[in-house]
Amino acid sequence: MSSIVFVRHAQASLFAADYDQLSELGCRQAVRLREYFRCRGVAFDEWYVGPRKRHMQTAELVTDNSERTGAEQILEISELDEHQVDRLATEHMAQILEEFPEIRPLEEAFRSAQDGIERQQSFARLFEAVARLWVTDRCLHFGIESWDEFSARINGGIGRILDRGGRGRNVIVFTSAGAIVAAMQRALNCSSETALGLGWRIWNCSLTQFVFSGDRFSLDQFNTVPHLNERSEWTYR
Repeated sequence: MSSIVFVRHAQASLFAADYDQLSELGCRQAVRLREYFRCRGVAFDEWYVGPRKRHMQTAELVTDNSERTGAEQILEISELDEHQVDRLATEHMAQILEEFPEIRPLEEAFRSAQDGIERQQSFARLFEAVARLWVTDRCLHFGIESWDEFSARINGGIGRILDRGGRGRNVIVFTSAGAIVAAMQRALNCSSETALGLGWRIWNCSLTQFVFSGDRFSLDQFNTVPHLNERSEWTYR
């Protein structure tokens, strides 16, 4: 059997002008993972990364130039990009509030949040509500990628990795929570709503491991953070 470990990117810069870069805490999370792998002699045959800066920044902090001959050894898989629910929650929020008035109290709570923690929590509730609309195909007319299209894209990227062949491969992939959700659905054959619900529990810089051989793709470990010893370093966003 071969193994493929999905790493959710370390904490990005929520509410910053450029979200798509690691925060100071995110950088520490990635370094903790590097130290964890080194102390245990964990090595990977193949490294893959999604197309976002936060994906590559996490990957580069987990390894370094002493362990690879060049950045080209980390192969970018464009299909492993995140979904577009963030566009629904920003570009299309006015129309969402008009069509789905049940979302309005959540949006108002977010806008009136007084501090950082309250803002993060209220945003999480708003984002999850919008994502539920998306995964149940109630937002198809907004012109963004549907759940089915997203899932097919992610599985196409996973297929590119699996199809390279060889026995006993040890693979690591740096991507976002949505891609891990799609991989979970592939392994568990569960509903889209169930898979998305699991996604809200995925920690930044966590490890989710699958084993594969032929047509078999099975979950081995989910959402582990053995490298983050301090509870204060466990983050969702």
